[in-house]
Amino acid sequence: MAELPQYRLGDVERRLVTLYALRELGPCTNLQLIAFTARHGVMNYFDLQLALHDLALAGLILREGGPSGDTFAIAPQGEEAIRLFARRVGSSLLTRVEEAVPAFREEMRRERELFCAVSHEGRSEYHARMGIRENGMDLLRLDLSLPTAEMAERFCAAWAGSAREVYDLLIRRLSGGGEP
Repeated sequence: MAELPQYRLGDVERRLVTLYALRELGPCTNLQLIAFTARHGVMNYFDLQLALHDLALAGLILREGGPSGDTFAIAPQGEEAIRLFARRVGSSLLTRVEEAVPAFREEMRRERELFCAVSHEGRSEYHARMGIRENGMDLLRLDLSLPTAEMAERFCAAWAGSAREVYDLLIRRLSGGGEP
């Protein structure tokens, strides 16, 4: 778990750092922003939520509802605010955001491509619903009925490391090629 920042940002700095993170990350969900700011010691959950609320009210960010929760993106007015006021934030904090973004953006991309969720469908039936999505199109969807929640969770945990291999095996087998 990431440590809380030792210095608490003021209102203006909190908003500017949130705008800056959104500009660098691109559109992302509230959960993705929470993970990014907490993991890299940028700000805590409550400060981020206050900043998002204030920025949305001011029209500096765009907020759009979606299946994975609200998605936030920087608005043109937010870009202008960064240009005008970025000097109010310490350069070391902005550098920390810039340096953390590439790896986190790659992680976000992988999350969008692979998905898995567990659902409970009765007394002793659990489903591990998993799949691969590329460029907004589902390449593969699996819905496995399993006897325990633990097993379904285990399948989901293993999905990220096995998805491509499972997909390749299915394509080889079903297309008539590949090993027996």
